[in-house]
Amino acid sequence: MTERREETCPDCQATEANKDARITIIGKDPITGAMYATVTWHTKDCPTHTVNQILMADGVRRAKERDEWMKTAFPAAQERLKAAAAALPDDTAAAPFVAALSELVAEQAGDLGRFVPPDRWAEILDRHFPPQGEEPTA
Repeated sequence: MTERREETCPDCQATEANKDARITIIGKDPITGAMYATVTWHTKDCPTHTVNQILMADGVRRAKERDEWMKTAFPAAQERLKAAAAALPDDTAAAPFVAALSELVAEQAGDLGRFVPPDRWAEILDRHFPPQGEEPTA
């Protein structure tokens, strides 16, 4: 069960009895590590609530713009990486690093809507950099 904390808005002083909007923020206590929910009530004309709504809408807009940019920038950067990797001699000391990086980038390029999970990173890195004296585990 998550602890619930109430917070009074310093601008509108709204309570559950006279509220128009409820904002819930989930946090993690830095000392105990326990999760908690902070609930703040606002009236419809509350300046704090209005500013928060404007900032949230701006954040959504910027995230969408960045996502659209990424959809063309990432594949272009991946192509530049491939070209640079192909230009390196196979016997260069950087070869395993280039191969691992190329594979990790290709894994991410397979689905730009998600992050490559750490276990997949471990598989790829273990294949290119196995523990000394051992065969790769992946």
